[in-house]
Amino acid sequence: MTSPRTLADYLPKQQIHPHAQAITANELLETLTHDLHAAGTISNPHTFTRALHTCLTHGTHGFHGIALLTTRNRTVNTPAAAFARISPELSWQGVDRYPIHDVFLLVAPRTPENTGYAQAYSTLARYTAHAGFRRMLTAARTTDELYELFRLIR
Repeated sequence: MTSPRTLADYLPKQQIHPHAQAITANELLETLTHDLHAAGTISNPHTFTRALHTCLTHGTHGFHGIALLTTRNRTVNTPAAAFARISPELSWQGVDRYPIHDVFLLVAPRTPENTGYAQAYSTLARYTAHAGFRRMLTAARTTDELYELFRLIR
């Protein structure tokens, strides 16, 4: 019997940015896209970035200071995730008007057999809804601390 997958299985340390230097949302998306492309997760960064922009224009994302961005796209080769902690200067607000400080990006291929994608989103959304988890997320300052926290999300 295999053990349940954790968020860390989709989110290697190279795709965790505890101090993202992005000044704009576009810069942030380009940084996360670059990482996913470098890891071989996506085949066409330009098309993928356009899809992310489309995702952002279809509503405000985020509650409690955490944005959960998701996309299924034909340029994605394998399910993956990325994380960035952004500075307040980015001026990104969630639906609840709280400033966004943490961004999760979940990506998956556009295939019918990709059922884990919705499950991963649902699980992450449940965790981020809890104040205790949000406090642990805020307290995690380094890539290693964040990675260890993400290993708890099943």
